Amino acid sequence: MKTSNLQTHLLDDLSKTFLVQRLKHITLSAVPRWLGPRVATATRYQHSVAVGSLSLLASGGNLHDKLLLTAAAALHDAGDGPFPHISDQAMKEKLGFTHEGALRFAFEHGSDEHLKVLERYGLSLDEVCAVLEGRHKLSPLLNGFPDLDNADNVHRFIATVPGNALGKPSYATSEVAASLSLDSEKQNVPISLVERWAADFERVYSFVWNDAPNMVCWTMLGRALRILKKELTLDFFRLKNREAYEFMRQKLPRWANGLSRGNYKIIIDRKFAEFMGDALRLTQPQSLVQVEEELCSETGLEEWMLGLTVDQPLLREKPDHWRVYFVLYEDSKAATTLVNDVLSSSEPFMEGSRQNR
Repeated sequence: MKTSNLQTHLLDDLSKTFLVQRLKHITLSAVPRWLGPRVATATRYQHSVAVGSLSLLASGGNLHDKLLLTAAAALHDAGDGPFPHISDQAMKEKLGFTHEGALRFAFEHGSDEHLKVLERYGLSLDEVCAVLEGRHKLSPLLNGFPDLDNADNVHRFIATVPGNALGKPSYATSEVAASLSLDSEKQNVPISLVERWAADFERVYSFVWNDAPNMVCWTMLGRALRILKKELTLDFFRLKNREAYEFMRQKLPRWANGLSRGNYKIIIDRKFAEFMGDALRLTQPQSLVQVEEELCSETGLEEWMLGLTVDQPLLREKPDHWRVYFVLYEDSKAATTLVNDVLSSSEPFMEGSRQNR
């Protein structure tokens, strides 16, 4: 049987397993479309199968390596928790790793059908995990800039945002895949293709970070996970998006009601080149929780009524600024003043300085 046929059969077999089928209920966008934001409607199942298909286009490699790349490509999101990226911090605190390292955990909490598929093609879970965790010579094909994963991710996001809000992608995913080789750890993607992909990458993530409904949901989903930290079991991280949301809704009904009714608003959205003074606390997840608790204590607001997102948006290969979102259920001048006080000594980010950083 031809190598490409073996890869196709492997991809087909993996796509039928529960681990990959579950991804039909995990959206490509961290915030699902059904919560309101105008984000991509694609699922991580569609994305994973597409990345698996792209692996067939990469050149070079022996039969074993080609099959290994296809398996890693198809399974690269199988360890995702509900609301990927948003749940990463909770996953790290509970399990000791984020979704990139969660495939072994997913296998251990599933049936043995998944291992049997790999073994049927002469593959092991250890090898697949090594590729996904950056410990294998094939890792750059799934952890590059660009790579098989983010080539499809960016393209699919643009193509499935409602209303053609981002226009059309400026590259074909097959262009990226065909430029990659299993025989070289350092990939030589044409500069013009890298530039087109990078421009689309920035277009996607600028859209995500500047879309207020998306960032409201991102912030308050993250806040709910922090509030419920002690109640999250290991099984929570294998739930589908709607199952996880229902669990959270039952625990925090007023939070869920406010989210579904659009009662939360972004009160502060600011960029900083550098945090100083008390704001340095915001860079540490545990300290961020403490700041949120202090805000509630000092203003009398209930814990579900406010949330903070503090992150470094990756608009290029390296982030160049911090971004702070403060979200409230109802306006509170006292809470807003307190947050502004925390940020007061930090250095604002100037858009024109980006090229110099």
